[in-house]
Amino acid sequence: MTRHTGDFTKFSNGFTLAEVLITLGVIGIVAALTMPALIANYQKKRTVTQLKATYSILAQAFERAKADYGDMENWGMDSIYGQTSGADKIFKEFTETYFVPYVKPVQNYGITTLKNIGYEKDISLLDGSSAYKSVNINSSSYILILPNGTITSFRLDDHCDEIETDSSGNNVCVSERYYTSIYIIADINGLKKPNTVGKDIFVMAMQSNKFGFYNYTSTANNRTWLLKACSKGSIENRHCGRLIQYDGWEINYDW
Repeated sequence: MTRHTGDFTKFSNGFTLAEVLITLGVIGIVAALTMPALIANYQKKRTVTQLKATYSILAQAFERAKADYGDMENWGMDSIYGQTSGADKIFKEFTETYFVPYVKPVQNYGITTLKNIGYEKDISLLDGSSAYKSVNINSSSYILILPNGTITSFRLDDHCDEIETDSSGNNVCVSERYYTSIYIIADINGLKKPNTVGKDIFVMAMQSNKFGFYNYTSTANNRTWLLKACSKGSIENRHCGRLIQYDGWEINYDW
């Protein structure tokens, strides 16, 4: 028998160590570039879902109260306009009559401050600066926790007829303030951070027989104005909820 011998070349379909390392490096770069965007999009969707649920709970309560008590003009709101004292009594009676029975809160703190229920520092705006004075954690409000975990702070919206600018450029009320409507500060993730207006803090209001996101008569009802109001550096971040609703319940601003 004749035996044939020879050299056989062995072929391998595997990767070299260098190729594997290069591939992993590319994957790492792509992940580093895309993960922040994916996380942000997830957080935005989760925020909108919770905000929409909170809005629905409060809006339905408002409509049920109207069904039982008639239009808001019959709720004694006229006693608020022009009044400059007795704020605690006013929003206590309002909240306990027209909202508590309809939202069925899991916790009713009554009149207290956000600091007393666990907030450690004042609520901030999108740029990190402190929010307007009426949202500080030391001011009294009627606080409820809704069934979906949102903390709601019912307050009176005040008004000033005479405003002057001081030497530092700040607007100062030189006439007596009076109350005009009820508004609600809603913290959709409870005591968790960031406690920022436009991220987890949104403002709603009841006035002129309507419930909705915070608005006032001098506000322009267009997207250009709302985008400017809901931008970093603006003191009008309280309007971010209205922008989200305007955009079909989506967050399209610098978040």
